[in-house]
Amino acid sequence: MNTKIDALNYYGATKKYPLHFPALQDDIDADVVIIGGGFSGINTALELAEQGITNVVVLEARHLGYGGTGRNGGQVMAGIGHDIEAVKKYVGAAGMETLFKISNLGAGIIRERIRKYHIDADFVPGYGYLAYNQRQLKTLQQWEKEFKAATPEDDIELYTGKDVQQVIGSDVYCGVLKHMGGGHVHSLNLLLGSAQAANSSNSLGVKIFESANSLGVKIFEYSPVVEVSYGKTVRVRTAMGSVKAAKLLWACDSFLNNLEPEIYKKTLVTYSYQVSTEPLSSELVERISPLRGAFSDIRPVINYYRLTKENRLLFGSATRFLEYTPHDFAAWNRTLLTEVFPYLKDVKIDF
Repeated sequence: MNTKIDALNYYGATKKYPLHFPALQDDIDADVVIIGGGFSGINTALELAEQGITNVVVLEARHLGYGGTGRNGGQVMAGIGHDIEAVKKYVGAAGMETLFKISNLGAGIIRERIRKYHIDADFVPGYGYLAYNQRQLKTLQQWEKEFKAATPEDDIELYTGKDVQQVIGSDVYCGVLKHMGGGHVHSLNLLLGSAQAANSSNSLGVKIFESANSLGVKIFEYSPVVEVSYGKTVRVRTAMGSVKAAKLLWACDSFLNNLEPEIYKKTLVTYSYQVSTEPLSSELVERISPLRGAFSDIRPVINYYRLTKENRLLFGSATRFLEYTPHDFAAWNRTLLTEVFPYLKDVKIDF
């Protein structure tokens, strides 16, 4: 267990699944080997197992959820993060509707998986997309139209002017698009609950080898992949073992490094930072948002936030890709938080 990371990290400090997995110390065979124990890796393993492909091995270099999966905002959102009219030039109106349906399907898969496997991930429905100015408000109007065309069954409503306060307790926004098809989760518990479903001996039987005896107990860096060899089959080697498989899936995200140069050279790492306040009073919670949903603005470099089960406000932001990295992440996010919610200027930051 990395007590330093868990002590500083809201998700690590509130995880509910003390899973135990061994490090890989043998030469084994598999139908599919997956490198990376985040959302992409674990959910692919679970999806394969649900389709009857159970001889799947997941290799994780550190502990499950070490990367962005276990330290993100927990936002469950749909839509596309691009200018709609620009994208329509390439895909057309029908293609745009399909893109919105696909994105909404992803949110639905999360909800269904939580229900099916009884995952304790604190899911709360409701998402708010926020506009600072009239140009962004016009974008929300376009999104509202596309959402209603793609998913008319969802509760979707655009609030403007003073009505914004019905959804979010801040004066800095001129509009908010409420979409009840989205929401938020405890992302680390979602991952660990999914891993438990895939790994359970009385469940789907996926083999998960991570470089730790347990997420909640000890961390051993014993299973980072050191070499991948291609041929009629693929051979993935770690320091103490190997996996021979018919198929390989890369699910490393920003930790790919030079294991696969052709993919790595096409990646760009950026940074996002978040803080979690102390538990807030019920009065403050109601003032922040009666919806209790997740929120993000639609600027290129966003703020995003949500209320947790413990009535904490988890507030995050991103820096521009390369220009600036804060030296004091907590101070940086506190400044941004109080710009949105001045009445929280005296709250304590716990994580």
